[in-house]
Amino acid sequence: MAKAIVLVGTDPGKDRKVAQGLKKIDGVEGVCLVSGLYEVVATVYGGSSEAVIKTVYDKIRPLSGVRDSHTMFCLEV
Repeated sequence: MAKAIVLVGTDPGKDRKVAQGLKKIDGVEGVCLVSGLYEVVATVYGGSSEAVIKTVYDKIRPLSGVRDSHTMFCLEV
């Protein structure tokens, strides 16, 4: 199982709409509105790192209102 934290930058005023869209995506387990350099944070799970990347590139980044994203894979400690 692969897990990543995805930081999402949105167009002005689109943060809530993007957050609602993220909640509907298969593999997205958690969504939070945040303050700072990014407006939304999502936790993404997949059977492999390739599955997580596919979710980010094919489902998250094309969402209307998404300006940019930064994906951080979680590593075991």
